[in-house]
Order: sequence, then C-alpha cells, then structure tokens
Amino acid sequence: MANPKFVYRLQRVLEIAIRKEDEEKEKLAKVLQEEEHEKQVKIQLQQQLADTIVSLRQRQEERSLDINALRTYPARIKFLENKIVAQDLRLKEMAIRVMEQRGNLMKAAQERQKYEKHKESSREKWQAELDAKEATMLDELATLKYARSSPDDELKDFEE
Repeated sequence: MANPKFVYRLQRVLEIAIRKEDEEKEKLAKVLQEEEHEKQVKIQLQQQLADTIVSLRQRQEERSLDINALRTYPARIKFLENKIVAQDLRLKEMAIRVMEQRGNLMKAAQERQKYEKHKESSREKWQAELDAKEATMLDELATLKYARSSPDDELKDFEE
C-alpha cells in the first residue's frame, strides 16, 4: 500500500501570509534606514551649529568681526537651531512610523503563525486518521486470518 502524502488545503494562503510578513520586514528595514538617515542629518546640523559657534568665538577673540559678520552669525545660528528643531520633529515622525511598521510586522507574523499552527494541527489530525485506518485494516486482516485458520482448528479438535 502506497503511503499517502499530506496536502495542506490552505497552503497558498500560508504562502501569501509568509510573503506578506517578508514584505513587512522589508518595509520595516526601509523605515529604520530612513530613521537612521534622519539621525545622521541631525548630527550634521548639530555639528554645523557647533562649528559656527566656535568660528564666531574665534573671530571674537581675534577681534576680526566686521559689521556683516555680526549680522550673519546670529542669523546663521538661529537658522541652524530652527533646522535642528525641524529635524527633531522629523525624527519623532519617523519613530511613530517605525512603531506602526513594527505593529504591521507583528500582525503579519501572527497571521503566518496562525496558519502554520493550523497546518500542523491538520497534519496531526490527518496522521491520526491515517493511523486509525491502518489499525482498522490490520484488525480486519487479523480477523480474516483467524477466521480462515479457525475451521481447520475446529476439525482437529473434533477429531481428537
């Protein structure tokens, strides 16, 4: 007797769930990469601000400030501070997007796990049914063998 093979009837749905989870992982990686880029931009802005302040102090110590420098340095410092504040807001938005994407990934992973558990329970149920059929068939074979050998045994008992 050939061994039948288990076929999960929702295999395509499981494969779709796996693909969806993979897509959500890729989206999360992309969002995390964007967040890292925004962090680097903030670091660069902070460095520019620090460099501008150092430059201003050096020129003050050297007493080489002219009227234009007195106008441009405070404006440049204020501009960089505003850009840093705007970058902080972008980082907060990115943190929210990361949390949302992690939630999406968790939902996709739970969906996949649900189908994998269903597949495993279906396989176990199928195996139990297969084992029960095999046990029934063995019982029937044993009964037939006993039934065939039984009349001969009765004749031997009768002759004795």
